[in-house]
Amino acid sequence: MLQGLDELPFLIWAGRQTLGRGRGENQWWSDEGSLTFTLVLDPAAHGLRIDQEPRLALMTAVAVIEAISALGLTDPGIGIRWPNDIEVNGRKLGGILPERVETRLGHRLLIGIGLNVLTRIDQAPPDVQRMATSLSALQLQPLEPSFLSGFLAAILRQFERALYRMAADDPGLAEQWDRLNLLRDQVVRIALGPRVISGKVHEIDAQGALGVHDGQQLHHLFGGQVLRDPSGDAP
Repeated sequence: MLQGLDELPFLIWAGRQTLGRGRGENQWWSDEGSLTFTLVLDPAAHGLRIDQEPRLALMTAVAVIEAISALGLTDPGIGIRWPNDIEVNGRKLGGILPERVETRLGHRLLIGIGLNVLTRIDQAPPDVQRMATSLSALQLQPLEPSFLSGFLAAILRQFERALYRMAADDPGLAEQWDRLNLLRDQVVRIALGPRVISGKVHEIDAQGALGVHDGQQLHHLFGGQVLRDPSGDAP
């Protein structure tokens, strides 16, 4: 049982993260130009039901992308790579890791967010260089270090709105994450433990499931890893 999660919500912002985690056993590399933080929430205080919690990553991705738009930044097709990544042109811009933990006062939600903002991708490990980009690299002029705090504030504003929209089952929110779906109409391979499903992506539905048609039936997947290449890697 975790202690010290009584006064909520609160946020932990890491100036430099050294042990960042991704999904499963993956690690998240970052530097001083990255924006890495965790939001801690009491779901009951925000009217969230347990069945809505699997949609947290999609909802948060919508909030981040809306914050980018609200700040007037260049957006060359930033979207959602189901289930929890933000990408542009096949390169990762950010990742979102929601977790459910138990405390003496009930369960809490931890939403870890890592974004490549001013990140020096050229100084990253080779595997990160091959697959990542930064928000600054997408702009006509590089972003300044002072941008990080303003960007965080913009994300929190959009996150609050999106959270209450999700609690209210706003259909427009689901339409947004489906519209931002970068896997739409792509043929993908998705690992579900030892099982792999191959098929064409149709949608991300209102429950957050990825709709994949394997040629015989439409599967609604609530988890799994979308494999990036024939070797089976899914960073």
